[in-house]
Amino acid sequence: MDLSRYLELFVQESREHLAAAHALASSAQEAVAGPPDDAIRDIFRHVHSVKGMAASMGFPAMSALAHDTESLMDRLRDHRIAAPPWTTRLLCAALACLERMVERASRNDDVDDGERPAIQASLHELLGRGQPSSPRAAGDVPSAPRPRPAAEPTTYVSVALIVRRDRSFPAVHAAIVLGRIGKIGKIVRTEPPMAALRMGRFDGRLLVTLRADTPARTIAAKIAAIDEIETFTLVPVEVEEPKVERRPPSPSLRVPASRIDELLEDVLELMSSLGRLNARGREEPGSPAAREGETARRLARGLYDALVELRLVPFETVTQRLVRAKDELEHRLGKSVVLEVQGQDVRIDRSLLEQITDPLLHMVRNAIDHGIEPAAARVAARKPAAGRLAVRLVRAAARVTLVVEDDGAGLDPRRIKEVAIERGLLTPGEAARMDDARALDLITLPGFTTAERTTEVSGRGVGMDVVKSTVEALGGRLRIASTAGRGTTFEVTLPYSVALVQAYLVRAAGEVFAVPLASIARMAPMDDQSTVWRDGKRYWSVGVEDVPVPPLSALLGLTTPAAPREGMALLVADDGAPSGIEVDEIVERREIVVRPLPAPLTGLRAYSGAAVLDDGAIVLVLDPARLRGQ
Repeated sequence: MDLSRYLELFVQESREHLAAAHALASSAQEAVAGPPDDAIRDIFRHVHSVKGMAASMGFPAMSALAHDTESLMDRLRDHRIAAPPWTTRLLCAALACLERMVERASRNDDVDDGERPAIQASLHELLGRGQPSSPRAAGDVPSAPRPRPAAEPTTYVSVALIVRRDRSFPAVHAAIVLGRIGKIGKIVRTEPPMAALRMGRFDGRLLVTLRADTPARTIAAKIAAIDEIETFTLVPVEVEEPKVERRPPSPSLRVPASRIDELLEDVLELMSSLGRLNARGREEPGSPAAREGETARRLARGLYDALVELRLVPFETVTQRLVRAKDELEHRLGKSVVLEVQGQDVRIDRSLLEQITDPLLHMVRNAIDHGIEPAAARVAARKPAAGRLAVRLVRAAARVTLVVEDDGAGLDPRRIKEVAIERGLLTPGEAARMDDARALDLITLPGFTTAERTTEVSGRGVGMDVVKSTVEALGGRLRIASTAGRGTTFEVTLPYSVALVQAYLVRAAGEVFAVPLASIARMAPMDDQSTVWRDGKRYWSVGVEDVPVPPLSALLGLTTPAAPREGMALLVADDGAPSGIEVDEIVERREIVVRPLPAPLTGLRAYSGAAVLDDGAIVLVLDPARLRGQ
C-alpha cells in the first residue's frame, strides 16, 4: 500500500502533537516538583498519538522511541518513578529527537536519528528493563489516572463591608479591596457594580458575593487582614451560578497551503480586473454600473483578507524550537545563555515562516557556539556570566525584518581578512582596501570559517553561506554588524510574499514609482525656506539637523528632464542615520498589491517588488532604506 500520499498529513499532525508536548515538558523543567499530573496526561496523549501514526506509516524506529517515551509518561503518571530535573531533561531530549525524525520524514530522508539509540538506552535504564517491551496497539486506551484526594468543598459567602472613611479617593480603595478579595476566591458579584465604582459613584459600602474552596472562618480571617476595610460582616449563602453551556468544537479542515495560494492568486487577479472596471466606471460616477463595481471590489477585498488570514501564523510557533536549540547547546557546550524573543505575537505568512526557520536556527546556534564566550571568559571581560541572545521579529508594510543579536566576543574583521587571504579568496591588496563592513560579509562565502576546530554544532563548511543564499532566494538581504567585545547582530530583511499595502505614487524623471507609506516618516515641499545647498548637494532642514535629499532620478540613474521649480522631499523612516529623497511630485495615495520581483530582477536592490495599477500599468515599488545604500 502506497502511504506517501498520507505523509503530509502525518507530518502536520505529528508537528502539532510534539510541539504541544514539548511546550508542556519545557514548562515542567521550571517546576521544582516536576510536571503536574494534568501535564503528564496531556504529554502521554500527544506521544501516544505520534506512536500510532508512526507505526501506521511504517517508521519502526520512531514508533519504538515514542513507545518508550510513552512508558516513561505512564510511570510518571502513576507515580511509580520520581520526576527530578534530569528526568524531564531526558523527556525533552526524547521529544526533540522525535521532532527531528518527523522533519527527516518530511524531507523523505532516512527517518532514524543518530541520537535515538543513546536516548532509548537512557530511557530503558530509567524504566528498569533491559529490552523494550512490545508496544501497545495504537488504539489501546491508557490506564485511568490515580484518584486524587478529595478537594475542599466550595463555599459561598456574602460579605458586607465598609471601606475606611479616613482614606482619600474611596473608589480607588474600593478597587484595591476588591483586588485583594479576588485573591481569596472568585468574586461572583458586587454591589455597587464595578462600572459604578469606575465612575466614582461610591459611598464607602460594598456588598461582595465570593466563592472559595476554603472554610468560611478562613475567608473571614483573610478579609480581616485587609487594611483598607473598617468593618465587615460575613454570612455563608447558597448561590447557583449560571451554568456555562459547552458548545461542541467547530469542525476543521486541513487544506494544502498550495490550494490557498492558488485561491489568493485568483482573488488578486479578480481585484485587478475589478479595479480596471472601476477605473472606467469613474467616468460615469453614480451610475448603477459604477455602484455595482465598487460593491464587487469591496467583496473581493473581504475575500482577500480572509484568505490572507488563513495563511498567517504567529511567530511564537517557532519559539519553542529556539528554546530547545538554546537548551541543547547550553548542555553540550557548558555555557549559560538567556534567550529573549520579541515579536512573538507578530503574525506572518506560514510559508515565509517555514522558509526562514532553518536559517534562523542556524544563526542562533552560530551565536551560541561561536559568538557567546564561556562563563569564565565573560567574567574576566567584566560581563555577566550568562550570555544574552535576543531574537526580534518586526513586520512593516511589505517587509519582514528578523534580528538575531548576541553580546558575545564579536567578529574580528582583521582575522576574517587573514583567513580569506590564506584561502586565496582575497589578495593582500584587496584586503587592505576593504573596509570592516565588507570584511564581515566574507563569512557568508561558501565554506568560510574562522573556527580553529569543527564541532557538531557549526564550523563544518556549511553555515552563513546557506543563510545568505536562502535569504537572497526569497528576495531579501542579510546585513551583519559587529563590535569587538560587545557582540554581533544579524539582520535579515525579507519581502512579504504578497502584500496589500498603502503607498504613495510618486513621479521622478517622468516615471511613476510606488513608495510604501510605512517607509515615509515625513514629507514636505522643497522650497528655499526648508532647504540649503552645501558642496553642490541639497539638504533639508529637519529640526536642528540637515538631512541630505538627493533626487530620486539621480539615485536610479534616470535621464532627468527639466527639473521643476519645487519638488517634494520624503524623509525615510529607518533606524539608521536620517536620510531623504527628492521626487518631482506626489501623484496620489493608493492601496496596491505588492508582488516580489522574479529572478533575475531580485538583484535590483532599490526595489522591493512591483504592483499592477487599476489601469493595468506596472509600477516598481521602491525600498527607500536600500535605495540610499546604492
